Amino acid sequence: GVAPRSRSDNGNSPRIHLSQPFVYFGRSYSQIYVNHNGHLTFTAPWRSFTPQRFPINGSRDVIAPFWTDIDNRERGQIMYKEHRGGHILQQATQDVNQYFPGLNFQAVSVFVATWYEVAYYPRTSTVTTFQAVLISGGRYSFVLMNYGAIDRTNLSIQVRTMAIDILFFVNSIFALFYLIGPLYPINGGRSSRSDDGNSPRIHLSQPFVYFGHSYSQIYVNHNGHLTFTGPWRSFTPQRFPINGSRDVIAPFWTDIDNRERGQIIYKEHRSGHILQQATQDVNQYFPGLNFQAVSVFVATWYEVAYYPRTSTVTTFQAVLISGGRYSFVLMNYGAIDRTNLSIQVRVIKFYFIMLNFFENE
Repeated sequence: GVAPRSRSDNGNSPRIHLSQPFVYFGRSYSQIYVNHNGHLTFTAPWRSFTPQRFPINGSRDVIAPFWTDIDNRERGQIMYKEHRGGHILQQATQDVNQYFPGLNFQAVSVFVATWYEVAYYPRTSTVTTFQAVLISGGRYSFVLMNYGAIDRTNLSIQVRTMAIDILFFVNSIFALFYLIGPLYPINGGRSSRSDDGNSPRIHLSQPFVYFGHSYSQIYVNHNGHLTFTGPWRSFTPQRFPINGSRDVIAPFWTDIDNRERGQIIYKEHRSGHILQQATQDVNQYFPGLNFQAVSVFVATWYEVAYYPRTSTVTTFQAVLISGGRYSFVLMNYGAIDRTNLSIQVRVIKFYFIMLNFFENE
């Protein structure tokens, strides 16, 4: 790709002409700016290094694969290129059709922006790599976000967009959906207050089919993950995929301590408005499936603390939705406190993953 002309703190690329306009939430853009602090804008450059809670009021469309305070004056490169032919278009076409075969999608343009081994300000020894890929083709626009090595930081970070057409992929695995609404209702059984603990074995009256395996039980582990065959106390995130036979769903894998603060709550729903809500959420983005939820398992880590900082408050949720031939995992996030701990948000295996960032109402 092409590197920006200058190494600068809070800088940006020059105006980049797009030979194939990118249609973004109904707006067609023929230009783009790659801003050093981890975001893309269309109408003008933007120097902001302080992440803001989405949605941001205003007319600026923002794609933020990793919005934080980046400084490339001494380390790293920020590169970009629009591809109109060759293997990059073939790869993008394959990535989309692998998970949405009904679209018969054909990429005609792929714009790739990479923040390669850049440093956080003012810690020039840090090394972080991430990427935003804008894919255009026919009636559809896609944003793919890829992440390499991400260094630890206590800076605030946002991974978000202002507006989307259809969906997002992360590492060609996740489909991200940003819905406007609250967390799923929080009620049911409560896990014990313990550091590195877990729920008892939870029987699922409707088995959850997960990458070909049918599970009739689940464990809600305190450190931000779900497992099926047995509890798991791990508080140190590992890079996915993990070699081994353990299936893991990790909405927020880090070192959680609920001994003094917070609750870990779980419940399987087989009828009522929760199933209606899940059915609506899936069909909103996959209308061709005519999906009908028959079981929804909701696990919520409500206002829990990081270890050993008991004053911190973090809320997140995993929702496992079953119906017919399809299984979905929906991840919701409330208030997430700052931390310098390592974190993983990932699954090992999946059918479809919907990753939602919700604000509590």
